[in-house]
Amino acid sequence: MDDLTLKLSAKDIYEKEFERTMIRGFKPEDVDSFLDDIIADYQKMGDLNNQLIKVMDENKKLKREVEDLRVRVATGRQDSGGQQNNYDLLKRISNLEKAVFGK
Repeated sequence: MDDLTLKLSAKDIYEKEFERTMIRGFKPEDVDSFLDDIIADYQKMGDLNNQLIKVMDENKKLKREVEDLRVRVATGRQDSGGQQNNYDLLKRISNLEKAVFGK
């Protein structure tokens, strides 16, 4: 999930210092005001990113649960004990086959 990680935080933007020039610079108030807007939007984006990561994790969990349910339905199991019951039934059938038909 590294490609979903933001390079800068709102704090990084807030604390960024630019070199002041004497010639053709920008008004510091204008730059600060613009950076304040960027910080607010960036914080919202960071929050959305965190929510997205949580949703993706939940989605993975639900996909695993769906796959587990599919396997349980396909094998006729109702729970983890069902698998043991199926194994016991197969073992009994095998023993009956040997008794009836020989080895």
